Amino acid sequence: MSESLTNLGSAKVDATEETNIKDTDSTILTWSPVDGLVIEIDNHVYGGSGVPIYAELKDADGNDLPRDTEVILRWDTPSRDQPMVVSERLSNIRQYRTLSLTEQQNEDYREQTRTELKGDGLVVLDFEEVQVAIRSSKQIDWDNSRVEIDRKAVTVRAED
Repeated sequence: MSESLTNLGSAKVDATEETNIKDTDSTILTWSPVDGLVIEIDNHVYGGSGVPIYAELKDADGNDLPRDTEVILRWDTPSRDQPMVVSERLSNIRQYRTLSLTEQQNEDYREQTRTELKGDGLVVLDFEEVQVAIRSSKQIDWDNSRVEIDRKAVTVRAED
């Protein structure tokens, strides 16, 4: 069943918001499926390659994070010493600064929000997590921010 992944979480997916460490790749958001479920993220939706990620990234003053903020997706499992990068690095967040969340989700602008995974997709088991990490000179403020992966790219299902 399709499901949006947001920083708010859901009955099927736990979401944890974190504050980044300035000027280093650091996690700002983790998603993990609840017991017995699996998250599948498809890298090919809406006839194109890449996962549409919608975001509003603000600091404590309500200002956009700097344009040169970088974004990556990572996958973490207990058997690894550190999370593995599973997406290409988004080298600036211009589209998140200039387009509203509604505009980002509009099919006319959706191509600007795609983040390319390093494979056909990602499968996250209930003891693993997918992470959104950023490198920025400012810290994110979750009272003013939001991150979402398009529901068409996400399936949450029972583990086989």
